[in-house]
Amino acid sequence: MARVDDYKLSFDLAAQELAGADLAEVARRSGAELDPDGSLRLDYYGRPLRITRDAQGVMTVNHLDDGPALPLAEQALVMHYLARADGAPTTGEWITFREVEAGEFYWSAFVKRAKDPLVGFFGQRPEFLQALAVKVGGRDGGQAGDASVIVRAFPRVEFLLVLWAGDDEFPADGNVLMDKSIGHYLSTEDIALAAGLPIYKMMALSRQG
Repeated sequence: MARVDDYKLSFDLAAQELAGADLAEVARRSGAELDPDGSLRLDYYGRPLRITRDAQGVMTVNHLDDGPALPLAEQALVMHYLARADGAPTTGEWITFREVEAGEFYWSAFVKRAKDPLVGFFGQRPEFLQALAVKVGGRDGGQAGDASVIVRAFPRVEFLLVLWAGDDEFPADGNVLMDKSIGHYLSTEDIALAAGLPIYKMMALSRQG
């Protein structure tokens, strides 16, 4: 399990990549907005964030709503997104995690972080999925599965969460799909993390009543 020091190092490495970057170009490639003061704004699972860089090149990630502070692991994920984004257009083609680069290698991590929690928590109550998704940047997923939502993690990264209801013969099942362009924005390890985050966020919201 990653430690706080690991997340701090991960954040700092991405910040170093962005320290001398043209933030207007970063905004263009990532879909973020560049404010007149030079800070970046973007929506992250339905939450507005501001990313700033001071005169020494030190970068910070802050939320602009009244919600909880963003954990360091998620701050690092935001930095990774900004550093990796190359502006590639989305394709409209949903793929499975196994289809991303080195997806087989990280498959067990993806199942543990995303697929199993999705099915375990929402499999028997798909109505919760659609009700809670709007609070984490989600919308209706159309006709996929018996219940589905599309959650926007970043301006150029979305996940399709799909559930299939169980019956007397088969248990409930589900999956988290992603646009084929996702490798232009997140590493495979980050995809495994990002795919599970909306599920855990929705689980936490459900406990708040």
